[in-house]
Amino acid sequence: METLVNNIELPNGLCISVSDSTRRYYEDYHLVRLRFVCRVPLQAEYFDCPETFAEAKRLLGDSAVYSRTCEKMGVPFSHIEVARDRMVSDFMNNALPYFSHETFPCKLVLSELAKARENAVRSRI
Repeated sequence: METLVNNIELPNGLCISVSDSTRRYYEDYHLVRLRFVCRVPLQAEYFDCPETFAEAKRLLGDSAVYSRTCEKMGVPFSHIEVARDRMVSDFMNNALPYFSHETFPCKLVLSELAKARENAVRSRI
């Protein structure tokens, strides 16, 4: 079961949601699993023409989604909170400058559109 731990508001208006699905797997050992999700609403200004925007809406829906799962295995129960805090801190130290940049929303949308196009071509084969 996934539990929302935190929402991190960014200066560019985006929000990163952090969810926890930590579980015990053997005696006192746990798998600490966090998922980081950032949704970027599609905007016409990200595209060269209205046709590309329409294609993006058809392939992606209303938003492009970045999702990353981070795990740490073998964590004793008494250290779960420390491990969780460290994982969030590490993610934010490494990813926050990238996510906070003003060009990130457009780049993510265009990247996800390219992946969706590739998947659509593969599914036709």
